Amino acid sequence: MASRICYVVNSVSETSVPATLATALVDHEDLTIDILAWFDAEPFDGDDRVGVTCLNAPDTATGINRQTYRKARDHLREYDLIQAHHPHSGTFAKLIGYRLGIPLVSREGNTRDGFTRKGRIANGLTNGLADRIVPNSRAVYESFTRWEQFLVDDDHVKIIPNGVDLDRINKARQSDYDLRATFDIPTNATVVGTTSVITEQKALDVLVKAVANANGRTDQRLDLVIAGDGPQRSKIETLARRLDIQQQVHFAGMVDRETVYRILGEIDIYAMPSRWEGFSNAAVEALGAGNPCVFSDIDPFLLPYRNVALFHRLNDVEDLTNQLIALASDKKMRDMYARNGRKLVEQRYTIEMIAKQYAELYSEIISR
Repeated sequence: MASRICYVVNSVSETSVPATLATALVDHEDLTIDILAWFDAEPFDGDDRVGVTCLNAPDTATGINRQTYRKARDHLREYDLIQAHHPHSGTFAKLIGYRLGIPLVSREGNTRDGFTRKGRIANGLTNGLADRIVPNSRAVYESFTRWEQFLVDDDHVKIIPNGVDLDRINKARQSDYDLRATFDIPTNATVVGTTSVITEQKALDVLVKAVANANGRTDQRLDLVIAGDGPQRSKIETLARRLDIQQQVHFAGMVDRETVYRILGEIDIYAMPSRWEGFSNAAVEALGAGNPCVFSDIDPFLLPYRNVALFHRLNDVEDLTNQLIALASDKKMRDMYARNGRKLVEQRYTIEMIAKQYAELYSEIISR
């Protein structure tokens, strides 16, 4: 009988890494994976094969009450293993799983820059209850504070990165989507693209300024397409107007995964100037789509992609400008980085490879 695993998340949607991973494990490994969403659950590709339950927890400071706790406990007691994905829901999942005597995995998907102080304390303390800690990059694990590392046995840490569904990317790229026609971009323009939530973390202000600088320093027109939305969108729109490049900055808004992949198939350069990351799924998807990429020189980008992408100094508009101009002016360079990035993903980051690593980990823990 297949082992039953439950992923506990704050929320789940089409762009959620837990949804992609759960679907891959169901499709490629002999496992039953369900998702318990604490606050919200939206449809995603694969939800017909992955069971999804939403607790509709209260929108309060603690995000839990007696009813929510009982519902979560009664639901989780049916599983062979619980995997926590987010600090808030994960804290409660680890506490409940420990009391029920169910094996626990704590998946760590972001460096501590993205945590609140309370979230870091709650997550760090309950990590001591988990059978395995699974950061998605070495940089994430190294961001643990000293006291967090003290509570975790190194032998119980296994780094497993995010995976990319290359078949889905390839299929999406075969569509008749026309990015330039959609946003009225001239055929001779170089299109820079990025896919992310528009927040302080993603540093899109740096990217917009660099695109403006590049257009001022070269005759080659550069347009920027941003796929995603978020709390800083109005700030970025205002910045584009102030720099007088509002006609060259295009907002796709929140789009489904297929449209993201179609956009990746049409752009000339992918840029992600993030101020911090764990393991950016968007970055590895861009590499898998065959995009020449420019990343900020933070460790989550620099360590895995050192030889297959260009990098700019963190928050350095001038340095990013230089990298964009270099790629825009040299097609051979773009083609080289595109090939090398795609090859790296094929060798290390396919969703099938990552699903196998998780399946082996679960088998090891459950069979003890």
